[in-house]
Amino acid sequence: MTNAVYTMTVRALSGVVSERAAETMLRAVLREQNLVAETVTAQEMQQVISGPLLSRLETVMPATRARKELLSLAGQLEAKYPKAPTLFTAHVPHASWDEAGGTTIWNDLLLSADDFEFEDPEYGGSLEGRSYDLSTALDQDALIQLLGRLSGVQGVMVCRASGEVLRSRSVKDPAGLGSVVAASAMLFQRRSLRLLSADLGGQTVCMCPLGGYCVAVVANSQANVGRLLVELQQLRVAA
Repeated sequence: MTNAVYTMTVRALSGVVSERAAETMLRAVLREQNLVAETVTAQEMQQVISGPLLSRLETVMPATRARKELLSLAGQLEAKYPKAPTLFTAHVPHASWDEAGGTTIWNDLLLSADDFEFEDPEYGGSLEGRSYDLSTALDQDALIQLLGRLSGVQGVMVCRASGEVLRSRSVKDPAGLGSVVAASAMLFQRRSLRLLSADLGGQTVCMCPLGGYCVAVVANSQANVGRLLVELQQLRVAA
């Protein structure tokens, strides 16, 4: 039998999509997170709502509306379970470019495999992905805008695996960060990785290889890095 947290969530979600779709969608994302409807806690559900459920809902409606609907749902859950606060931030900018602080000197970074947190390449493989043709400026810009809407993101860069910068937004030193991407290419190949992230103190840089390209995202300390990694994990190269 499903518990009260699950029942409350699926009922609220039924006001956004059909009851059947709500049930199917919620059970799917719980399964992806190794959770079940009978035992999921309010804290776990808040993580699901702000991460994989948001990503799934954005595939069937505009991202702005999806976020608004789930922000309301997370607030209802928080009201009933105060010890499980929403993981959405109170202020959600359209893009966070203006939040960028000081300049990071990427060329001075001496990164090795020990500096990174590696994501399991098999994790989340069932998530429905977005496809981009990164050989075109149009899709490069579309991807940058998508990632730029995430709270805490300070910069996004699209480059070739060689480190050649193709497009960037509010990355203070794109050439320097490109060299970090190039140096990391061997790590991706050697360990068959799909994602990696490095904590640089006040900032986190996340990288995702996409065929012959790579996307790098710079986020501040307030960013939900888990949410960001979920978003990156869904990206695919258009055939």
